[in-house]
Amino acid sequence: MKISTRTEYGIRVLVALGRLGEDEACLSLTEIAKREKLPHAYLEQLVGDLRRAGLVSATRGKSGGYRLARPASEIAMTEAVRALEGPLLEMPCAGAEDLEHCDRPQPCSMHEVFQRVYESLSMSLGATNLAEVVATAGGPPYPPQVRRRRAAQHSALSAQEARSS
Repeated sequence: MKISTRTEYGIRVLVALGRLGEDEACLSLTEIAKREKLPHAYLEQLVGDLRRAGLVSATRGKSGGYRLARPASEIAMTEAVRALEGPLLEMPCAGAEDLEHCDRPQPCSMHEVFQRVYESLSMSLGATNLAEVVATAGGPPYPPQVRRRRAAQHSALSAQEARSS
C-alpha cells in the first residue's frame, strides 16, 4: 500500500489543527501552509474533502479559518484516510461488507490474503486516533531522532497511566 502525498498532507493539516491551543480559535490555510511547509493551493482541495467528511469546520471572516469539527480523540485515522484516499483497499471484494461484490463464482486464490490485509489495516488505523498522532508527531522542524524520542516518551506515559489505572 502506498500512502499518497494527498493523505500525508491532509493528515499534517489535521495534526496542525489538533495542536491548536485554547487561545487559538482557528488557523487560516495560509498559517497552516506556513507552519507545515505545504503548498497553499493544494491545501484548499484537501480541506474541502476534510470538511465534507465532517473532520474540520470553517469560520468565515477576518479572523476565520479552520479547526477540528470534534475533539482529536474522537477522530479515528480510518476516517482521515478514507476522507482523503477513498477505500482503504481498492479491490472489489475487500472488506467484510464488500464480499458480495466479488464477481468470481468462488473466492480467488488471493481473496483470503487481501481480506486479512484489509482487516489489519482497518484495525490498525481504527485503533489510532488523531490525538495520539498529535502527541507523537514531531512536526516539520524536528529531525527523526527527536520524533523517535517524543514517541518513546508518549509510549512511556501511556504505559505508566495504564499501570496506575
